[in-house]
Amino acid sequence: MNNKALTLSIIAACFAVFFVQSYVTSIEDDWKKKFGTSVLAVVASRDIKEMQTIDETMLEFKVFPKTFLEPASISVDKKEEDKDSAKILKNIAGMLAVVPLKRGEQLTYNKITEASIRTGLAPQVTPKKRAVAIPVNETSGVSKLVKPGDRVDLIAVIDIGSGKESKVAKTILQDVMVLSIGRYVTNNLPRTIEVDNLGGKERIHSLAEDFSFSSVTLEVEPMQAQTIALLLASSDSALTISLRNNDDVERINLNGTIFSEVLGSDISRLKVKK
Repeated sequence: MNNKALTLSIIAACFAVFFVQSYVTSIEDDWKKKFGTSVLAVVASRDIKEMQTIDETMLEFKVFPKTFLEPASISVDKKEEDKDSAKILKNIAGMLAVVPLKRGEQLTYNKITEASIRTGLAPQVTPKKRAVAIPVNETSGVSKLVKPGDRVDLIAVIDIGSGKESKVAKTILQDVMVLSIGRYVTNNLPRTIEVDNLGGKERIHSLAEDFSFSSVTLEVEPMQAQTIALLLASSDSALTISLRNNDDVERINLNGTIFSEVLGSDISRLKVKK
């Protein structure tokens, strides 16, 4: 009796497993018809910063239904996992992240790039405009707190005669884009490799946190570039950057400022005393 009960239990269990497997298979078939077959897509295994160099430890494969893949995603068929996955990760290693990538986010070909013609300063210059660098220091460069992407005005102080009273301060440019500070360009690798004088070993110096730059590159019109070149060539002029809010795009008509206007009525009293 016990043997018969045990046999019936085993048969019932086998039928149960068969029906469960059939049900799961039917669900998988319906799921594949609706969402497509499963593929392995490359995702970020941790947060990756913009312009950060990618290595294999930052990447992993994750299973996605085919319809859930982002356009231009980097993926491989599950059947080809062993053969292609390692090769794909190796090819991506050493490339740069064009945009910040969050953990679990799919990698696509438009989110990564090689250090090439697509990086650097030239691709960032708007067509029909020019990039011009001007020298700055702590005072003329807003304490060197400007960064690529900021909007600034440019003030020129010009000596049109002799003495302080002959100097004129004039805002010559308004709401222009900062393309780079020193060698720090937003779509370039923001670092330099320097040799440690003590140990002789190479160390990475981040340009994103560097305040030793001595120039700021602005995006200007070709005629404005000529104006800046003329002022830079003159020993009787000085240029100062004025930082503005990125949402403030208003351009106003400003007259030049001279010393007599700054002093106002006090200038007459000073002349009398003299």
